[in-house]
Amino acid sequence: MLANERVALALISWIAGLMACIEGLTSIPAGSTAMLANALIFLQLSINATFALRSSFGIAARKHWGIQLQGAVMMLLGGLVCAAVIRWSMMGSIPHPSLMISVGALAFVASLGSWAIMLKHSSAPAGLGALWQAGRSDAVSNVAVIAAGGAVALTSSNIPDLVIGGGMAALFVLSGWRIAVTGRLEAGRPG
Repeated sequence: MLANERVALALISWIAGLMACIEGLTSIPAGSTAMLANALIFLQLSINATFALRSSFGIAARKHWGIQLQGAVMMLLGGLVCAAVIRWSMMGSIPHPSLMISVGALAFVASLGSWAIMLKHSSAPAGLGALWQAGRSDAVSNVAVIAAGGAVALTSSNIPDLVIGGGMAALFVLSGWRIAVTGRLEAGRPG
């Protein structure tokens, strides 16, 4: 892997990690489960880019136990967002739609920046190619956060945020389970 592809992976990891922090931290005062779930998707993109970067230096980052651990962490974080959905549904508080829309728009711009980096290096070996799937999910979830913010503003209800946040968290738990199972199956194969 060329040095500029490593820089691209580092940039994607940094952008996604920064957006995970921004969106995760602003989801609490916004009272938005959709933002919290979207922060997890950014976190996953950052982790994937970091693993690809490490493997480009010859560091075995995707050992079977590492894959299983990544899946378990995803399931745990997704479960915590599901718990937040339950808690915020009992509280009945309305999320702040303007914060949801503005941070969702910022997240979408960050996703477009990551996509532009990936597009420039689309012929790169597996490192950047594997990030396309995560980047696509990330862009869709950003639009979902913006839509949830709009729906909350129109309905003056927390239900759109809870539905979208809960759905995204459930998909995150399912993805984590699949990753953990894949790691366990690969660990059982003779190498």
